[in-house]
Amino acid sequence: MSVGLMAEPKKSKSKSKPGPKPDPSRVRGAATLVRSTEAWKRAVEAFAEFDRAPSVSDLIDRAVVAYARERGYEKPIPKR
Repeated sequence: MSVGLMAEPKKSKSKSKPGPKPDPSRVRGAATLVRSTEAWKRAVEAFAEFDRAPSVSDLIDRAVVAYARERGYEKPIPKR
């Protein structure tokens, strides 16, 4: 039985410098994570498209504001 040598792994050629740091005023964290079924996710995405919302996040933001107003919540909800 003959034992051969294994090839060495290729070394990464891309040792690029990190890019500029993002503007802190534009950095946002995730506020929530909604666990859902794929069917629910598809339905919400379809509704966002129907509502012409730019994204599901925008749709959810609109929904939270509308629900808060409907329930009589007096404090303003800031923009995301």
